[in-house]
Amino acid sequence: MTTHASSTPAGLEPTRDLPALHHAIKDHYDGLIELYEDLWGEHIHHGYWAKGEPDPGRHAAQNRLADELVALADIPRGARVLDAGCGVGASAIRLAQQLDCRVDAITLSAEQVRRGTEKAAEAGVGDRVTLRCMDAMKTEYEDGTFDVVWALESCELMWDKKEFLQECKRVLKPGGRLVVATWCARDESLKPAEVRLLHRIYRDFAVSHVLPLRRYEQLCAEVGLTGVTTADWTGEVRDTWKLSTDIVKPVVRDPSYVWKLVRAKGVDVFRFLNSVPLMRQAYDRGVMRYGVFTATRPADDTVASRKDLA
Repeated sequence: MTTHASSTPAGLEPTRDLPALHHAIKDHYDGLIELYEDLWGEHIHHGYWAKGEPDPGRHAAQNRLADELVALADIPRGARVLDAGCGVGASAIRLAQQLDCRVDAITLSAEQVRRGTEKAAEAGVGDRVTLRCMDAMKTEYEDGTFDVVWALESCELMWDKKEFLQECKRVLKPGGRLVVATWCARDESLKPAEVRLLHRIYRDFAVSHVLPLRRYEQLCAEVGLTGVTTADWTGEVRDTWKLSTDIVKPVVRDPSYVWKLVRAKGVDVFRFLNSVPLMRQAYDRGVMRYGVFTATRPADDTVASRKDLA
């Protein structure tokens, strides 16, 4: 297991060990799957509001973000795609419907696999979308399997970002593309109050840690990915948390409903509901940013097996 140097800036390192993180992720998403869908809809990620354009609505903005990533990565029709950290499969289904992609979608949550499999069948793409429980840092796929690895708001969950990127490179075909959208830290110089805010978000959202966007560019180079492009979409996505706060307010104001949720799902419901205004605060204070990046496995790169990488 990779170790993290003690010189890592506070707030930008894992706050729990890997087994504890996996346990927290499974419990979080298995236990709160219905609440996520009730509040967020099928796309459990940020929306994208283009500057100067009319507000299309929250769900349309979530679809827009996925479409912007498709365009950024220039995903070809019929591509074999790994959706690493797939939620309930909304992005995988969209890729299958719009681009006729064959998508292997993986998550640590058995409930997300169950629900996503149902949704893929309902959407008529069950033959092209397969959901499985699997660790994205150490998958079971053969070397050089995929044309595209897609990671939409899952990289922040990864305990070791470099190991995750190395695994993405391994399962990509030479010339294959990686596309990532992830929560990012503003920079490496965080004040103690900002670190405390991030740690509360890590706990409540079952997140490992976040890094500055420029650090991902460095990590891609370290694992041998090339053609790296980065973009900061903070301005386009930040309205997500203004709208989400408005959605959560009526729930919080109804104690009987909250207690019903607690009895059914446990005390993590409190943390989940309280975490929404924390994310808005993190954006408002400039602590949290939203970064996207793409990278390519070199076309002449020899496929390295996991044994070679060990």
